[in-house]
Amino acid sequence: MIQIDFDADLNWVDDEDRNIAKLEDAPTRYKIGDVAIAGRPGFWSWVLIDEIDGAWVFFRQISRQEAEQRGRTVLPANV
Repeated sequence: MIQIDFDADLNWVDDEDRNIAKLEDAPTRYKIGDVAIAGRPGFWSWVLIDEIDGAWVFFRQISRQEAEQRGRTVLPANV
């Protein structure tokens, strides 16, 4: 089962064709270059964070293969 890192409308894009989400904890939780999963149950994507401006996160959707090259795509099991 996929664990979505943050809720995002993947149809919402800026003038540079990047997705946008508002996250109050963005400046402390994420950094530029992080790989995350954004979207909603049933409609999500691997993403690469391009910019953080206060609570606004700008990111682009990437393939699973690119996500694997850039970061960890498997969470450790809770034991």
